[in-house]
Amino acid sequence: MNIFNLEKIFRHKSQEGFTISELIISITIIGILAAIAVPSGLKWIDKEKQNAYIRELISYLILVKKETRRWNGSCTLQTNTFSRNPYDPVTRRWLGVDAFKVRCFGMDNAEKKSITVNIPKIEENIFQEVSVNTFSFTPKGQISVPGSQNSLVIVVGARPDGGDFYQKPKCILIEAPIGMISTGTYQNNMRFYRNRNGNSINSQLRQQTCNKL
Repeated sequence: MNIFNLEKIFRHKSQEGFTISELIISITIIGILAAIAVPSGLKWIDKEKQNAYIRELISYLILVKKETRRWNGSCTLQTNTFSRNPYDPVTRRWLGVDAFKVRCFGMDNAEKKSITVNIPKIEENIFQEVSVNTFSFTPKGQISVPGSQNSLVIVVGARPDGGDFYQKPKCILIEAPIGMISTGTYQNNMRFYRNRNGNSINSQLRQQTCNKL
């Protein structure tokens, strides 16, 4: 076989492509993989957003506790209830909303500002429920919870785009009066869906149901 015959064979092979059947099978496989991977990827993103918010919230609560003890002041946090996040037509983004309304006493303006400017924001894919409307950090850095409850329970979950499912949310437990903070998984399933209220009060939340890590 001379070189001209080899060139002819290779040229013929290079001109061959996929058949229609092969293309259909390839596209079908890609579609199946995408159908599996995309929802899992979105759930992973939502989970990471929840974890990031929980870390931010815990850091903030520790900050308030330290500042009230440091300056011999007190701060009252009120759950900032809302349903939908506001939409900014300029940036074309849903805006985060302060998780709490905070009032501090016995501190100067600079000390108050360090607390109020760091209030964590609830983004459009996150929801939060708090067991009480208001709670306070005392000058000794302790926490005061109204009523008969001896702890504060906060649950955090997702408001997924296009999703609607039941899942156990994350929970934060703050024990009164010492203010010890721990995290865990709330043992009751909650519905995760896009139109869920962003921040609300749920007096049915219980310390015993937050399974601490």
